[in-house]
Amino acid sequence: MRWHTEKIDFSSGTLQLHAMIYLPKGEGRFPGAVMCHGVASDHRSMRPSAQQLARRGCVALTLDLRGHGKSDGTLDSDIGRDVIAAVEILRNHAKVNGERIALVGHSMGAVASLYAATVADDIKALVLLSLPAEMDGFMGFWSPMYAKAERIGTTILEFPRLGPLPFIGWLNKLTFRFWMWIRGYKMRIDIRQDTESWAALNSSDNIAKINDTPKLFMHCKGDKWLPYEKTVELYEKAKIPKEMVLLEGGFHVTPLLPGKPRESWISW
Repeated sequence: MRWHTEKIDFSSGTLQLHAMIYLPKGEGRFPGAVMCHGVASDHRSMRPSAQQLARRGCVALTLDLRGHGKSDGTLDSDIGRDVIAAVEILRNHAKVNGERIALVGHSMGAVASLYAATVADDIKALVLLSLPAEMDGFMGFWSPMYAKAERIGTTILEFPRLGPLPFIGWLNKLTFRFWMWIRGYKMRIDIRQDTESWAALNSSDNIAKINDTPKLFMHCKGDKWLPYEKTVELYEKAKIPKEMVLLEGGFHVTPLLPGKPRESWISW
């Protein structure tokens, strides 16, 4: 094995977050990457990609964003702060070259990574996989759950225990809930949140704030959750240096699966 792991818990504001660090063999100091999962999963969804990066001589930190997995709290619009905190953890690691840090995010994790890149200093590369364009209407998707929250007497909802996610089609609801059960994923969200608080995470605003950081966009034309045309618009709005990979067919999580798409962004 050409890598080993470290478990770590660290603070993001008042919350404790859980993470894993994948370290290449050798003394270092190695470049590093913070890797951020999508909604309703956890750090394990990024594990195979992190292992590949470690094999190539890059330290990879995968974390459970707030409200997910073993981390504290509920999912809210401060997820970008979790990424910033993870960057600082990685920068201060004895085996990491703190001047060579990249961010990798999938879906919601891409939104959080993009926001973090507007705040954290000197991010050297940004990989945005299946990036949503807008987040200010995110809390509106949870309105079908208000009646259930009233019945059970709490606005903090845990999935998949309370059912499928409300904002996907009926077939995807069944398969996604089953997938969460099988994988052991857990997500908690407080549906009392202010809808407008998510506006700070809008990708269309944040992408314009990134200047000379190299950016790679990857999206599948077959993604039924997030149409690729929106990602094309984001790419056109981004400043150079930038690259885009549009995959024929595929679906929302294809960039994380074994094969040429994952190999291409890891190599990038």
